[in-house]
Amino acid sequence: MNINDLKIFIAVAEYESITKSAAINNTVQSNVSARVKYLEAQLGVTLLTRTTRVIKLTEEGILFLKAAKEIINILSDYKNSVNKNGVVTGQLKIGALQSVAAFRAPDILQRFVSKYPEMDFILKTGTTDELIKKVLSFKLDGAFVAGRVKHSDLIVKPIIMEKMCIVSTPLYGSIDLLKKSNKPIKLIVFSKGCSYRNLLEELLTEMGLINLKIMEMDSLDSIIQSVENGLGITLLPEELIKKNYAYRSLVKIKIPIKYALSPTVFIRMKNSLSNRGLQLFENSIEDQ
Repeated sequence: MNINDLKIFIAVAEYESITKSAAINNTVQSNVSARVKYLEAQLGVTLLTRTTRVIKLTEEGILFLKAAKEIINILSDYKNSVNKNGVVTGQLKIGALQSVAAFRAPDILQRFVSKYPEMDFILKTGTTDELIKKVLSFKLDGAFVAGRVKHSDLIVKPIIMEKMCIVSTPLYGSIDLLKKSNKPIKLIVFSKGCSYRNLLEELLTEMGLINLKIMEMDSLDSIIQSVENGLGITLLPEELIKKNYAYRSLVKIKIPIKYALSPTVFIRMKNSLSNRGLQLFENSIEDQ
């Protein structure tokens, strides 16, 4: 077992792909498969379940991914400690909601990257549920998500309380117009697991609006464009619309305070700060 074996396994686990691991580690797919099988033989456990389409970590695989990352982090910390120039190196993989990635994250990332330019930084987007699962399975070092997250294995740090609003065109320019609509109301939203989608569905159901149709989209710009085209409504932070999309033909509809406030939080695994880069990143969040 060597460091390259660990790096190959980490890439397979994080990307759920032999092909991507081979490309990242500058090797061939057959070698990736052979190294993973070697690790499994050395450890006496099955690390991955494989089908023709999907690669998933077993419970033992999740535990080994944590251990492999800790080993890499320890070596990176040692390398940093003996670096006479005081340069911090290593890799940090952070997740974020698309709205956070578009609006809140850039300033945080700019400060961090400018201070630690030798750090490799990867930003992945997804829904709140997706990001939580990836942090819990050690595929992400941390993530910015929305809602009141509670999990015994997670540290949850509040970042900001967002004021939410329904985003529409004048066609549905008020709560009253939504209630008077005789047509199904289309919700332009991300996939299941999106906290904003859940909040919007809960709000409209409480209002007695049950004739709802879902249109799922995978990008924030697609959602904004579809709403502007009159296809339906969505729910997003009011300040995001004000600062990033003020030039668009959109209407911001105020909603009851019960639904209007949604916290954005940063999550990481407990006892995860063996990763020096994660420590520094978390400090940069607190310093903002």
